[in-house]
Amino acid sequence: MAAQTNKDGAEAIEMENPPMTRPAVLAEKLPDGDEALQILQTEFVEYSAEEERRLRWKIDLRLVSVMLIVNGIQFVDKLTISYAATYGMITEAHLKGQEYSLLITLFYIGYLVAQYPTNYLMQRFPTGKYLTVNFILWGITLAATGSARSFATLAPARFFLGVFESCLNPGFVLISSSWWKREEQAARIGLWYSANGLASVPAGVLFWAIAHINVDNIFPYQWMFIIFGALTVLVGASLWWVLPDTPLTCQWLSDRERIIAVQRLKDNRTGVKNIHHKKDQVIETLSDYRVWMLLVAIFCHNMTNSLQTNFTGIIIKGFGYNTYQAVLLQIPVGAIMAASMILVGFFLSSKWGQGKQIFTIIACYIPGIIACGILYGVPVKSSTLSSHLAAIFLIPIVAAAGGMMYSILAANIAGYTKKTVTGTLFFSAYCVANIISPQTFLSREAPKYTTGVFVTLAAFIINIILFSVLYVVYSRENAARRREIEESGDMDDVSDLANAFSDLTDRQNRRLIYKV
Repeated sequence: MAAQTNKDGAEAIEMENPPMTRPAVLAEKLPDGDEALQILQTEFVEYSAEEERRLRWKIDLRLVSVMLIVNGIQFVDKLTISYAATYGMITEAHLKGQEYSLLITLFYIGYLVAQYPTNYLMQRFPTGKYLTVNFILWGITLAATGSARSFATLAPARFFLGVFESCLNPGFVLISSSWWKREEQAARIGLWYSANGLASVPAGVLFWAIAHINVDNIFPYQWMFIIFGALTVLVGASLWWVLPDTPLTCQWLSDRERIIAVQRLKDNRTGVKNIHHKKDQVIETLSDYRVWMLLVAIFCHNMTNSLQTNFTGIIIKGFGYNTYQAVLLQIPVGAIMAASMILVGFFLSSKWGQGKQIFTIIACYIPGIIACGILYGVPVKSSTLSSHLAAIFLIPIVAAAGGMMYSILAANIAGYTKKTVTGTLFFSAYCVANIISPQTFLSREAPKYTTGVFVTLAAFIINIILFSVLYVVYSRENAARRREIEESGDMDDVSDLANAFSDLTDRQNRRLIYKV
């Protein structure tokens, strides 16, 4: 009963202390420790590698599929304004000058304003239920946007859409770190993040079909908001039952499976859930230069989003294609984005990809640099359209780097308060970049948008430099920690459990090795 199974399925040496008492003692010593101690204080279980594999497959099937669908719908909701612009919203809503860009910006202002409250509330309340309520509210808001016919009515709808959507990506990063081992996270994050591309393929066809709806007094762009808003509400209502809060309370796991689901995460040393908001972890987050390097990186990455999403259709249309052709040409963009995310995620979770996460992020930026060079330097004329389209199809490969940044956040930031505060800063940087980025795409520069393309190119180059430095920083720290672990030797089981679930930060826990 006291024996455990190692990663290869071999039984470890039986522990001396009774398994029913060891975790209970830990729970008394660590009253503000991770909530995983609530289940581990009852018992440990023996489990084989095959049983763990079956459980992991069950979790993947149930949870990744839900996250994939939800993130896909969220991305389509966000993309709706781009398709609405392609199908006449700018004309029918009488938008002038930079007003379309301001509508994109207002979404991210709402997202930014909500960041600290939403991350704090996710720590205090059940994560799954909190995400569900917000998902329903943003569906209602999106549907209500269909009634807007001017900048004055579109603007508040865009702001509140940002407020309600602000919890999704931070919530999914927390879920990913609470359900999967660190070496498993890249593939799972790659899968649910790939919905950004996967969903845009059928969505492009649906938007094309919706554009052919001909009803008096309701423009096609309004139907886009109404239909996808209603779909979001329907899916959101089902999440109350299908999206669990943590492995500790998951209804579709048996008691034994819950124990194994938590027990197998011990080596993550990042915990599962902790409702205690700790001031010392807030201070550490703000003073950790590695966190700030990641924040600059996520800012630069999201400065490229306008070229990746919001202006894609407008740029393609500017090449001389009609509205329907521009929409159909965006479908391969989504497919390439999804394929790159999935392939990169599974590569990093394979034995060949271990230790190559940062190198892979750097590699993802190379196609983006080539694409920006073409868009910036090659004149737009009939003889160069193929090269410009090739550039548009290279850009979505960069999106895979964004998914891997989420993976680094999930794997390398420990301490639940530090994780939520870092998430707040991380997605605040995401918002600020997305607020600024559309303003660099000046309407007078269409269809080349030279300022926006140049800023995007600069962001790619800066991130290659940043991640190169971050690789050196993490590698040096890992080398020092490995020496300390070798000198101190293996920990006994009680100490190892305390180390894993005492809510230590990554700076405090010298046994946490950073993923590079």
